[in-house]
Amino acid sequence: MCITKPVYPVCQSCGMPMAETQQHGSNADGSASDEYCTYCFQNGVFTVKLDKAVFIDMQVKIAREKMGMNEKQARRMAESVIPTLKRWKA
Repeated sequence: MCITKPVYPVCQSCGMPMAETQQHGSNADGSASDEYCTYCFQNGVFTVKLDKAVFIDMQVKIAREKMGMNEKQARRMAESVIPTLKRWKA
């Protein structure tokens, strides 16, 4: 028997899995965004306007505080994931 985990959309700004409807951000027309979470995108605009390096630093802090990661783990994760997301691709 093969058990697979459900696959959820991932925020294309911060990388957060969006498993629940309320985690999706909102487009300018009020519809749910399929690409961005509610923390990053509301009413069709990004909630935080930072450059990629500062955003990575912010995500490192969040991973340390909310996920209990150490600095090295959190930075490695953020630096490997954030640049691959739609918002941050060059």
